Amino acid sequence: MPMTLIRAIEQTFCKLHAPTLEQLKEALHSIERHLLFVPDFKTEPSQLPYGRNVVFSSPELEVIVIHIPASRSTAIHNHGLSIGAAYLVSGSLVNSTFSLDTEGFPVAQKDDFIQAGEYFTAPADQIHQLSNPFHEPAISLHVYTPPLREVRRYLPYSEVLDYVI
Repeated sequence: MPMTLIRAIEQTFCKLHAPTLEQLKEALHSIERHLLFVPDFKTEPSQLPYGRNVVFSSPELEVIVIHIPASRSTAIHNHGLSIGAAYLVSGSLVNSTFSLDTEGFPVAQKDDFIQAGEYFTAPADQIHQLSNPFHEPAISLHVYTPPLREVRRYLPYSEVLDYVI
């Protein structure tokens, strides 16, 4: 019953106004029994190295199904003014966090391994990258408030090709 997932998302997330990270995580947890239907909403990668499907959006927040195939990753990025919480439905991921050096390039800080059935969050100002170095695809459900806008991607110094002397 995939539509039960959408109904549960609508009923749960429409009630939230300016939620905190903890409230986002609690809301995801409250619909956990419906999360087995998340894979029904996965999309295959097209323009991005991962699939991205917005399944619910309101002025307050948006809910997105993310599908990261084996051996793929997101760009190093932030979430603009948004905070987020997510639940990994299947597969495994590495959530790598970064800080910026004095030149504005990302410097790796920490890797967290996430397994199916675990929740994870994206606090304000977090710079991170989700990677799937494993053999199975990873599918997760993310909720962001406010909806994602002004997301910034970062190139590692090693990938900058235009050096100015």
